[in-house]
Formats: sequence, C-alpha cells, structure tokens
Amino acid sequence: MTVLRAVMVPGAVESDGWRHIDLYDLPQVDLTEVTGIYLAADVDQEFLTQNRELLGRFVFEGGRVVVNGHVQRVFLDGLTRWRKLEFRKPADLALTRVSEHPVWAGIDPQALLYSTGTPGRLSFEEISRIGVAGFYGRGYYLDLPGDAQIVHTIGPTAGPIDYAYRLGAGQVLVHGGNDLLQFAGADRGTSSLTGQLLSWLGQR
Repeated sequence: MTVLRAVMVPGAVESDGWRHIDLYDLPQVDLTEVTGIYLAADVDQEFLTQNRELLGRFVFEGGRVVVNGHVQRVFLDGLTRWRKLEFRKPADLALTRVSEHPVWAGIDPQALLYSTGTPGRLSFEEISRIGVAGFYGRGYYLDLPGDAQIVHTIGPTAGPIDYAYRLGAGQVLVHGGNDLLQFAGADRGTSSLTGQLLSWLGQR
C-alpha cells in the first residue's frame, strides 16, 4: 500500500505513512501500487486539469483521491466549483455533521471551528473567546453528483463543505477549505484525523 501526498515542494520523501511528492512529478510516478492520492490545498489546479485523464483513470480503476481547497478548475469528473460564503459571525461558519464518514469518525465538528495561537488543550468556551473562526472553511459546493454523500454543511445556509462520491471503482473526497491535515492535533482532540485519512486512502 502506498499513499501519495502531492504538494508544491520539490523532492519526494517518506514520513509517517505518506510518500510526499512534488505535484509536477505525478505523471512520472508509477501508480500501480498506489491506493490513494492526497492533494494538498495549494496545488496547481491548471496542472491537474492538464492531467485530468491520468487522475481520472486512477480513480476509475479503484483509486481514492482527497481534494483539499477551493476547486476552480474541474480536473475530475464530479467536481464542482467552490463558492464563497457570505458570513458575519462565527455561527455563520459552524459545521453540521450530516452523515458519518470514516475520515471524521469520533471527531466533534465543533473542534474544527476555531484556531488559536495558544498551545495546549483548551475548553470550547475558552477557544471561542480567543480563537478565530473560519480556517476550516469559508465556502461550499453546489451541483454535487447525484450519489454524493454530504458529510458536513456550513452555517445556517447549510452549504455542503465536505462530501464524497464514487467515480468508477474508486472514490473522491472533497474538503472545501484549508488543508485537512492542518486540523489534526492533540490540542484539538483530533489526532486521529491523520491516521483515518491514511486508512481511507489505503483502501482500494
């Protein structure tokens, strides 16, 4: 089992179960033994569009892909373009769990809302007092595939921010915000997120 994490940094390395690759090296990678690809939030969507056939074939044949960030180029069948949410207060950015998904198993959506520069485990009341909301996501997706599983919606408008869908024999998971791995940590009580991402991407 090999799980790739495609980033915008030259040089492939192995760490903590991930094989990190420069996105621009993806066309040269032998995907035979690769089960999943994690696309970091800042990757070049124009380049992915140019390699849509390669990525699509990987998923159709049973691979899994995690897409982070604000999709503006449709580089896989089933993707739609990210839309900015109009918000005024933290409640407009709150997450609602619509359905269970193994990547977020056991993770309280409330733990993802705020970010702080303060180390250590804090109560939600303290975090909401000193933290900043919206790093997890400030937008949503519409026009999803008919069989899409919505995992989280955002704010009172209930726009889908996290969703998954099947594509051929494989699956795609979309997170419409900053890189999911940024939100895995003991301080949040979300350490399991990293392992659960790896586990989901490791299945084919």
